Amino acid sequence: MSSAELDNSDMSPLSDTNPTKTILEIPLEQILYKSLAEKSHFYSLRDQLLFMFEPELRRDYEFYVDRQSAMTGYKTLVTSNLKQASDVAIANLYYYFKVRDESEDTTD
Repeated sequence: MSSAELDNSDMSPLSDTNPTKTILEIPLEQILYKSLAEKSHFYSLRDQLLFMFEPELRRDYEFYVDRQSAMTGYKTLVTSNLKQASDVAIANLYYYFKVRDESEDTTD
């Protein structure tokens, strides 16, 4: 084989066992979902998506987190800071307080 000729085996399509192909075939949305799912309460993840369609819902969550944080002494979770927080943070904080409140209700 001369140096100008190509070896056809090098040009074969990627096999199903090739990890590069697998990574490239995974949609970006699925990668983002998996990343968020590892960091989020299940309902928090759902609500993060809802925030995109219902921005007023996020404001309701911010209000709830602000009220609950004031009652528990978290001084940095004030409205101005919550407005700057990501949707992930707001939804997770909401469910942090929600689950905490529900567990306190069941122990009473």
